[in-house]
Amino acid sequence: HSGPVAAFSAPESLVGPQGGRSTEQGDCNQLKELYSAGNLTVLATDPLLHQDPVQLDFHFRLSPQTSAHWHGLLSDQRLFLDIPYRALDQGNRESLTATLEYVEEKTNVDSVFVNFQNNRNDRGDLLRAFSYMGFEVVRPDHPALPPWDNVIFMVYPLERDPGHLPSEPP
Repeated sequence: HSGPVAAFSAPESLVGPQGGRSTEQGDCNQLKELYSAGNLTVLATDPLLHQDPVQLDFHFRLSPQTSAHWHGLLSDQRLFLDIPYRALDQGNRESLTATLEYVEEKTNVDSVFVNFQNNRNDRGDLLRAFSYMGFEVVRPDHPALPPWDNVIFMVYPLERDPGHLPSEPP
């Protein structure tokens, strides 16, 4: 891998609902459980490896059989999320809300990016849904973004009050 851009592979979320199953057999042994509460489990690259970007996987249990899976990369207080294949399903929206809450409360990330191909036929729906959740479309020349063509990036800016510690009540 040369540079951070090489780490941004195509979304592997096209494998379908059973795609997240393989992690339990330990083939992703470099991922360790970082956090688990309620329906959300967060897996991350072993911090001792000091990798950048860090891989973060968010698994959100929707029912005993199914879970939504958001695959993310964390670099310089920016989290990039791959949009799952059916991102607009109710369960995926719930899981994204839980993911954003986790990021806001437990990490020092200051912006969360999602991206999707410009030519997706649900592009308009994605734009509306993510705008509704507080995401904004990012200019293509934004310095934080990898130089990809035909990809729309949206960002969710986390309001960080410098004096506010995550554990304090608001």
